[in-house]
Amino acid sequence: MARNIRVLYLSYDGMTDPLGQSQVLAYLKPMSEQGVTFDLISFDKPHLFDAKHGIIEKKIEGKAIKWHPLMYTKKPPVISTVKDLLAGWRKIKELYKEQHFDIVHCRGYMSALLGLQAKKKYGSRFLFDMRGFFPDEKKESGLWAGIAYKPVYNYLKYKERQFFEQADFNISLTHAGKEEIEKTFKVADDKIGVIPTCVDFNVFKSFDVSVRNKIRQELQIPDDATVLLYSGSIGPNYRPDIIFNIFKRLCLIKKNCIFLIISHTNKNEIESELKKATIDDSSIRITTSDYTNVHKYLMAGDYGIIMYEKSYSALGRSPTKLAEYWACGLPFISRNNIGDLDYIIEKYPTGGVLTDSIEDKGIDMALKELVAKTIDRSVLRANAIEYFDLQRGVSSYLSIYDRITK
Repeated sequence: MARNIRVLYLSYDGMTDPLGQSQVLAYLKPMSEQGVTFDLISFDKPHLFDAKHGIIEKKIEGKAIKWHPLMYTKKPPVISTVKDLLAGWRKIKELYKEQHFDIVHCRGYMSALLGLQAKKKYGSRFLFDMRGFFPDEKKESGLWAGIAYKPVYNYLKYKERQFFEQADFNISLTHAGKEEIEKTFKVADDKIGVIPTCVDFNVFKSFDVSVRNKIRQELQIPDDATVLLYSGSIGPNYRPDIIFNIFKRLCLIKKNCIFLIISHTNKNEIESELKKATIDDSSIRITTSDYTNVHKYLMAGDYGIIMYEKSYSALGRSPTKLAEYWACGLPFISRNNIGDLDYIIEKYPTGGVLTDSIEDKGIDMALKELVAKTIDRSVLRANAIEYFDLQRGVSSYLSIYDRITK
Protein backbone atom coordinates (compact mmCIF):
# COMPACT_ATOMS: atom_id res chain seq x y z
CA MET A 1 0.00 0.00 0.00
CA ALA A 2 1.11 3.57 -0.64
CA ARG A 3 2.18 5.38 2.53
CA ASN A 4 3.12 8.90 3.43
CA ILE A 5 3.71 8.75 7.17
CA ARG A 6 5.98 11.12 9.11
CA VAL A 7 7.37 9.69 12.34
CA LEU A 8 9.30 11.36 15.14
CA TYR A 9 11.30 8.50 16.66
CA LEU A 10 12.67 9.05 20.18
CA SER A 11 15.37 6.80 21.62
CA TYR A 12 17.26 7.37 24.87
CA ASP A 13 19.80 4.85 23.55
CA GLY A 14 22.41 6.30 21.23
CA MET A 15 22.78 5.28 17.61
CA THR A 16 26.56 5.04 18.03
CA ASP A 17 25.91 2.33 20.64
CA PRO A 18 25.60 -1.27 19.32
CA LEU A 19 22.07 -1.49 20.77
CA GLY A 20 20.96 1.56 18.81
CA GLN A 21 22.30 0.06 15.60
CA SER A 22 20.76 -3.38 16.12
CA GLN A 23 17.42 -2.36 17.65
CA VAL A 24 16.67 1.02 16.05
CA LEU A 25 18.52 1.64 12.79
CA ALA A 26 18.14 -1.97 11.67
CA TYR A 27 14.35 -1.40 11.66
CA LEU A 28 14.22 2.20 10.49
CA LYS A 29 16.30 1.70 7.35
CA PRO A 30 13.95 -0.80 5.66
CA MET A 31 10.88 1.03 6.98
CA SER A 32 12.13 4.27 5.40
CA GLU A 33 11.90 2.49 2.03
CA GLN A 34 8.20 1.78 2.59
CA GLY A 35 6.79 5.32 2.58
CA VAL A 36 7.78 6.28 6.15
CA THR A 37 9.91 9.37 6.81
CA PHE A 38 11.76 9.50 10.12
CA ASP A 39 13.20 12.25 12.26
CA LEU A 40 15.29 10.41 14.84
CA ILE A 41 16.34 11.89 18.19
CA SER A 42 18.85 9.86 20.18
CA PHE A 43 21.06 10.48 23.21
CA ASP A 44 24.60 9.39 22.43
CA LYS A 45 27.51 8.91 24.78
CA PRO A 46 30.07 11.60 23.84
CA HIS A 47 33.05 9.26 23.42
CA LEU A 48 31.07 6.91 21.16
CA PHE A 49 29.63 9.81 19.19
CA ASP A 50 33.07 11.28 18.55
CA ALA A 51 34.38 7.93 17.35
CA LYS A 52 31.44 6.65 15.30
CA HIS A 53 29.05 9.41 14.23
CA GLY A 54 30.51 9.33 10.72
CA ILE A 55 29.73 5.61 10.45
CA ILE A 56 26.10 6.20 11.42
CA GLU A 57 25.72 9.11 8.99
CA LYS A 58 27.01 6.86 6.22
CA LYS A 59 24.54 4.09 7.18
CA ILE A 60 21.54 6.40 6.76
CA GLU A 61 22.86 8.30 3.75
CA GLY A 62 20.19 8.38 1.04
CA LYS A 63 17.50 7.08 3.44
CA ALA A 64 14.41 8.98 4.56
CA ILE A 65 15.96 9.36 8.01
CA LYS A 66 17.09 12.65 9.56
CA TRP A 67 19.22 12.04 12.64
CA HIS A 68 19.26 14.59 15.47
CA PRO A 69 21.84 13.30 18.00
CA LEU A 70 21.90 14.84 21.47
CA MET A 71 24.56 14.13 24.07
CA TYR A 72 23.79 11.74 26.91
CA THR A 73 24.98 12.87 30.34
CA LYS A 74 25.52 10.50 33.25
CA LYS A 75 26.43 12.70 36.22
CA PRO A 76 25.09 13.80 38.59
CA PRO A 77 22.41 11.09 38.79
CA VAL A 78 18.79 12.14 38.17
CA ILE A 79 19.76 15.76 37.50
CA SER A 80 21.67 14.70 34.38
CA THR A 81 18.61 12.81 33.11
CA VAL A 82 16.38 15.84 33.68
CA LYS A 83 18.92 17.90 31.76
CA ASP A 84 18.84 15.40 28.88
CA LEU A 85 15.04 15.42 28.78
CA LEU A 86 14.91 19.21 28.72
CA ALA A 87 17.33 19.20 25.76
CA GLY A 88 15.14 16.60 24.09
CA TRP A 89 11.99 18.69 24.56
CA ARG A 90 13.70 21.76 23.08
CA LYS A 91 14.65 19.72 20.02
CA ILE A 92 11.10 18.33 19.73
CA LYS A 93 9.58 21.84 19.77
CA GLU A 94 12.12 22.96 17.19
CA LEU A 95 11.18 20.08 14.86
CA TYR A 96 7.43 20.61 15.26
CA LYS A 97 7.88 24.22 14.16
CA GLU A 98 9.15 22.88 10.84
CA GLN A 99 6.52 20.15 10.33
CA HIS A 100 3.85 18.00 11.94
CA PHE A 101 4.47 14.35 12.74
CA ASP A 102 1.78 11.69 12.35
CA ILE A 103 3.34 9.48 15.02
CA VAL A 104 5.74 9.97 17.89
CA HIS A 105 7.34 6.55 18.36
CA CYS A 106 8.87 6.25 21.85
CA ARG A 107 11.45 3.58 22.56
CA GLY A 108 11.37 3.09 26.33
CA TYR A 109 10.17 5.06 29.34
CA MET A 110 12.48 8.08 29.15
CA SER A 111 11.48 8.70 25.55
CA ALA A 112 7.81 8.20 26.46
CA LEU A 113 8.01 11.07 28.96
CA LEU A 114 8.72 13.30 25.99
CA GLY A 115 6.41 11.53 23.57
CA LEU A 116 3.32 11.74 25.77
CA GLN A 117 3.91 15.46 26.14
CA ALA A 118 4.21 15.78 22.36
CA LYS A 119 0.91 13.95 21.91
CA LYS A 120 -0.82 16.34 24.30
CA LYS A 121 0.68 19.49 22.77
CA TYR A 122 0.70 18.62 19.08
CA GLY A 123 -1.89 15.87 18.68
CA SER A 124 0.39 13.23 17.14
CA ARG A 125 -0.35 9.55 17.63
CA PHE A 126 1.64 8.17 20.58
CA LEU A 127 3.27 4.74 20.18
CA PHE A 128 4.70 3.36 23.44
CA ASP A 129 7.40 0.81 22.57
CA MET A 130 8.09 -0.11 26.18
CA ARG A 131 11.16 -2.41 25.92
CA GLY A 132 10.50 -3.98 29.34
CA PHE A 133 9.39 -2.79 32.78
CA PHE A 134 12.14 -0.20 33.15
CA PRO A 135 11.48 1.23 36.68
CA ASP A 136 11.32 -2.27 38.14
CA GLU A 137 14.44 -3.37 36.26
CA LYS A 138 16.36 -0.51 37.88
CA LYS A 139 14.95 -1.13 41.34
CA GLU A 140 15.42 -4.90 41.30
CA SER A 141 18.99 -4.63 40.00
CA GLY A 142 19.96 -2.46 42.99
CA LEU A 143 20.88 0.50 40.79
CA TRP A 144 17.99 2.44 42.33
CA ALA A 145 18.41 1.11 45.85
CA GLY A 146 19.13 4.42 47.58
CA ILE A 147 16.42 6.49 49.22
CA ALA A 148 17.05 9.28 46.68
CA TYR A 149 15.67 7.03 43.95
CA LYS A 150 12.39 6.25 45.69
CA PRO A 151 10.59 9.35 44.33
CA VAL A 152 12.06 8.65 40.87
CA TYR A 153 10.70 5.11 40.94
CA ASN A 154 7.30 6.24 42.20
CA TYR A 155 7.09 8.98 39.57
CA LEU A 156 7.89 6.60 36.72
CA LYS A 157 5.37 4.03 38.00
CA TYR A 158 2.78 6.82 38.02
CA LYS A 159 3.71 7.82 34.47
CA GLU A 160 3.84 4.17 33.38
CA ARG A 161 0.07 3.86 33.86
CA GLN A 162 -0.45 7.02 31.80
CA PHE A 163 1.76 5.65 29.03
CA PHE A 164 -0.26 2.45 28.75
CA GLU A 165 -3.64 4.16 29.06
CA GLN A 166 -3.01 7.11 26.73
CA ALA A 167 -0.94 5.40 24.04
CA ASP A 168 -2.64 4.90 20.71
CA PHE A 169 -0.84 1.56 20.71
CA ASN A 170 1.54 -0.29 23.06
CA ILE A 171 4.29 -2.74 22.14
CA SER A 172 5.69 -5.42 24.47
CA LEU A 173 8.77 -7.50 23.74
CA THR A 174 7.11 -10.61 25.18
CA HIS A 175 3.74 -12.32 25.43
CA ALA A 176 4.35 -12.66 29.19
CA GLY A 177 4.72 -8.87 29.39
CA LYS A 178 1.59 -8.34 27.30
CA GLU A 179 -0.47 -10.51 29.63
CA GLU A 180 0.81 -8.54 32.63
CA ILE A 181 -0.08 -5.21 31.00
CA GLU A 182 -3.58 -6.43 30.16
CA LYS A 183 -4.12 -7.76 33.68
CA THR A 184 -2.58 -4.99 35.79
CA PHE A 185 -3.13 -1.91 33.64
CA LYS A 186 -6.42 -3.02 32.02
CA VAL A 187 -5.16 -2.33 28.51
CA ALA A 188 -7.44 -3.79 25.84
CA ASP A 189 -6.04 -6.70 23.84
CA ASP A 190 -6.38 -4.77 20.57
CA LYS A 191 -4.24 -1.89 21.86
CA ILE A 192 -1.12 -3.93 22.55
CA GLY A 193 1.08 -6.08 20.34
CA VAL A 194 4.20 -8.22 20.75
CA ILE A 195 7.38 -7.71 18.75
CA PRO A 196 10.43 -9.56 20.16
CA THR A 197 13.95 -8.22 19.70
CA CYS A 198 14.77 -9.28 16.15
CA VAL A 199 18.05 -9.70 14.31
CA ASP A 200 19.29 -8.68 10.89
CA PHE A 201 20.48 -11.90 9.24
CA ASN A 202 22.43 -9.92 6.67
CA VAL A 203 24.61 -8.74 9.56
CA PHE A 204 24.55 -11.88 11.71
CA LYS A 205 25.66 -14.34 9.06
CA SER A 206 25.44 -18.13 9.10
CA PHE A 207 28.17 -20.22 10.72
CA ASP A 208 31.43 -20.36 8.78
CA VAL A 209 34.16 -22.70 10.00
CA SER A 210 36.89 -20.60 8.36
CA VAL A 211 35.73 -17.53 10.32
CA ARG A 212 35.62 -19.65 13.49
CA ASN A 213 39.21 -20.83 12.95
CA LYS A 214 40.44 -17.31 12.16
CA ILE A 215 38.93 -15.80 15.34
CA ARG A 216 40.20 -18.66 17.48
CA GLN A 217 43.67 -18.12 16.07
CA GLU A 218 43.40 -14.38 16.71
CA LEU A 219 42.39 -14.99 20.34
CA GLN A 220 44.86 -17.86 20.82
CA ILE A 221 42.13 -20.41 21.47
CA PRO A 222 43.15 -24.03 20.72
CA ASP A 223 41.17 -25.78 18.00
CA ASP A 224 40.08 -28.52 20.39
CA ALA A 225 38.96 -26.16 23.21
CA THR A 226 35.34 -25.99 24.36
CA VAL A 227 34.38 -22.32 24.31
CA LEU A 228 31.67 -20.94 26.57
CA LEU A 229 30.68 -17.49 25.37
CA TYR A 230 29.02 -14.47 26.94
CA SER A 231 28.05 -11.47 24.82
CA GLY A 232 26.82 -8.22 26.36
CA SER A 233 27.09 -6.09 29.47
CA ILE A 234 28.21 -7.48 32.82
CA GLY A 235 26.87 -5.78 35.94
CA PRO A 236 23.90 -5.51 38.30
CA ASN A 237 21.31 -6.71 35.78
CA TYR A 238 23.57 -9.53 34.62
CA ARG A 239 25.01 -11.30 37.66
CA PRO A 240 28.75 -11.86 37.14
CA ASP A 241 28.98 -14.33 40.02
CA ILE A 242 26.44 -16.64 38.34
CA ILE A 243 27.93 -16.15 34.88
CA PHE A 244 31.44 -17.06 36.03
CA ASN A 245 30.24 -19.96 38.16
CA ILE A 246 28.61 -21.51 35.09
CA PHE A 247 32.04 -21.52 33.46
CA LYS A 248 33.64 -23.06 36.55
CA ARG A 249 31.01 -25.82 36.56
CA LEU A 250 31.56 -26.46 32.83
CA CYS A 251 35.27 -26.96 33.52
CA LEU A 252 34.33 -29.88 35.77
CA ILE A 253 32.39 -31.51 32.94
CA LYS A 254 34.60 -30.74 29.92
CA LYS A 255 38.36 -30.55 29.59
CA ASN A 256 40.24 -27.64 28.02
CA CYS A 257 37.53 -24.97 28.45
CA ILE A 258 37.88 -21.33 27.44
CA PHE A 259 35.54 -18.51 28.48
CA LEU A 260 35.11 -15.86 25.76
CA ILE A 261 33.55 -12.55 26.87
CA ILE A 262 32.46 -10.04 24.23
CA SER A 263 31.55 -6.89 26.09
CA HIS A 264 31.84 -3.10 26.16
CA THR A 265 31.85 -3.21 29.97
CA ASN A 266 35.09 -1.78 31.34
CA LYS A 267 37.72 -4.52 31.15
CA ASN A 268 39.08 -3.71 34.62
CA GLU A 269 35.61 -4.25 36.10
CA ILE A 270 35.33 -7.64 34.41
CA GLU A 271 38.81 -8.68 35.56
CA SER A 272 37.94 -7.62 39.11
CA GLU A 273 34.91 -9.93 39.06
CA LEU A 274 37.02 -12.73 37.61
CA LYS A 275 39.46 -12.45 40.52
CA LYS A 276 36.57 -12.76 42.96
CA ALA A 277 35.51 -15.90 41.11
CA THR A 278 39.10 -17.26 41.32
CA ILE A 279 39.23 -18.15 37.63
CA ASP A 280 42.64 -18.67 36.01
CA ASP A 281 43.44 -15.81 33.61
CA SER A 282 44.79 -18.27 31.05
CA SER A 283 41.31 -19.66 30.42
CA ILE A 284 39.71 -16.24 29.82
CA ARG A 285 39.50 -14.16 26.66
CA ILE A 286 37.96 -10.67 26.84
CA THR A 287 37.32 -8.69 23.69
CA THR A 288 35.10 -5.98 22.23
CA SER A 289 33.55 -5.74 18.81
CA ASP A 290 31.52 -3.31 16.79
CA TYR A 291 28.00 -4.37 15.85
CA THR A 292 28.85 -5.53 12.34
CA ASN A 293 31.56 -7.97 13.51
CA VAL A 294 30.00 -9.54 16.62
CA HIS A 295 28.84 -12.55 14.58
CA LYS A 296 32.44 -13.52 13.84
CA TYR A 297 33.23 -13.87 17.53
CA LEU A 298 30.00 -15.76 18.19
CA MET A 299 31.14 -18.36 15.66
CA ALA A 300 34.20 -19.06 17.81
CA GLY A 301 31.95 -20.35 20.60
CA ASP A 302 30.29 -23.67 21.38
CA TYR A 303 27.73 -22.58 23.99
CA GLY A 304 26.33 -19.19 25.00
CA ILE A 305 25.09 -17.77 28.30
CA ILE A 306 21.95 -15.70 28.84
CA MET A 307 21.59 -14.65 32.45
CA TYR A 308 19.02 -12.49 34.23
CA GLU A 309 17.65 -12.46 37.73
CA LYS A 310 14.17 -13.91 38.17
CA SER A 311 11.99 -10.93 39.02
CA TYR A 312 8.84 -9.05 38.10
CA SER A 313 10.66 -7.11 35.39
CA ALA A 314 11.92 -10.35 33.84
CA LEU A 315 8.42 -10.80 32.37
CA GLY A 316 9.23 -8.13 29.81
CA ARG A 317 12.73 -9.28 28.83
CA SER A 318 13.48 -10.51 25.31
CA PRO A 319 17.24 -11.12 25.23
CA THR A 320 18.78 -9.59 22.11
CA LYS A 321 21.64 -12.05 22.34
CA LEU A 322 19.32 -15.08 21.94
CA ALA A 323 18.51 -14.27 18.31
CA GLU A 324 22.16 -13.38 17.66
CA TYR A 325 23.42 -16.63 19.23
CA TRP A 326 21.05 -18.75 17.17
CA ALA A 327 21.77 -16.83 13.97
CA CYS A 328 25.39 -17.99 14.30
CA GLY A 329 24.48 -21.52 15.41
CA LEU A 330 25.13 -21.16 19.14
CA PRO A 331 22.89 -22.95 21.72
CA PHE A 332 22.55 -21.38 25.16
CA ILE A 333 21.98 -21.90 28.86
CA SER A 334 19.70 -19.60 30.86
CA ARG A 335 17.44 -19.43 33.86
CA ASN A 336 13.78 -20.25 33.25
CA ASN A 337 10.81 -17.88 33.66
CA ILE A 338 12.56 -15.06 31.80
CA GLY A 339 10.15 -13.42 29.34
CA ASP A 340 9.04 -15.98 26.77
CA LEU A 341 12.11 -18.23 27.03
CA ASP A 342 10.14 -21.19 28.40
CA TYR A 343 7.74 -21.05 25.45
CA ILE A 344 10.60 -20.57 22.96
CA ILE A 345 12.59 -23.56 24.24
CA GLU A 346 9.46 -25.71 24.27
CA LYS A 347 8.97 -24.74 20.61
CA TYR A 348 12.65 -25.15 19.68
CA PRO A 349 14.10 -27.69 22.18
CA THR A 350 17.50 -28.05 20.48
CA GLY A 351 18.22 -24.36 20.99
CA GLY A 352 19.30 -24.48 24.63
CA VAL A 353 18.59 -25.49 28.20
CA LEU A 354 16.81 -23.64 31.00
CA THR A 355 17.55 -24.17 34.67
CA ASP A 356 15.24 -23.54 37.60
CA SER A 357 18.16 -23.38 40.03
CA ILE A 358 21.40 -21.41 40.00
CA GLU A 359 22.89 -23.60 42.74
CA ASP A 360 25.77 -25.83 41.65
CA LYS A 361 23.57 -28.91 41.33
CA GLY A 362 21.05 -27.14 39.10
CA ILE A 363 23.76 -25.65 36.89
CA ASP A 364 25.50 -29.02 36.59
CA MET A 365 22.30 -30.72 35.47
CA ALA A 366 21.61 -28.03 32.89
CA LEU A 367 25.17 -28.07 31.53
CA LYS A 368 25.19 -31.86 31.20
CA GLU A 369 21.94 -31.68 29.27
CA LEU A 370 23.35 -28.92 27.05
CA VAL A 371 26.59 -30.78 26.35
CA ALA A 372 24.64 -33.97 25.53
CA LYS A 373 22.55 -32.24 22.84
CA THR A 374 23.26 -32.89 19.19
CA ILE A 375 23.67 -29.42 17.77
CA ASP A 376 22.90 -28.60 14.15
CA ARG A 377 23.92 -24.98 13.65
CA SER A 378 21.86 -24.64 10.48
CA VAL A 379 18.73 -25.72 12.38
CA LEU A 380 19.37 -23.10 15.07
CA ARG A 381 19.69 -20.44 12.40
CA ALA A 382 16.47 -21.61 10.75
CA ASN A 383 14.71 -21.37 14.13
CA ALA A 384 16.04 -17.85 14.58
CA ILE A 385 14.83 -16.81 11.14
CA GLU A 386 11.39 -18.24 11.86
CA TYR A 387 10.97 -16.47 15.21
CA PHE A 388 13.29 -13.44 15.18
CA ASP A 389 13.56 -12.34 11.56
CA LEU A 390 14.00 -8.58 11.30
CA GLN A 391 11.65 -8.43 8.32
CA ARG A 392 8.84 -9.82 10.46
CA GLY A 393 9.47 -7.08 12.99
CA VAL A 394 9.54 -4.43 10.26
CA SER A 395 6.24 -5.70 8.83
CA SER A 396 4.67 -5.62 12.31
CA TYR A 397 5.74 -2.02 12.90
CA LEU A 398 4.47 -0.94 9.48
CA SER A 399 1.06 -2.53 10.09
CA ILE A 400 0.84 -0.71 13.44
CA TYR A 401 1.76 2.59 11.77
CA ASP A 402 -0.93 2.01 9.15
CA ARG A 403 -3.51 1.16 11.77
CA ILE A 404 -3.02 4.13 14.10
CA THR A 405 -2.77 6.70 11.29
CA LYS A 406 -6.03 5.69 9.60
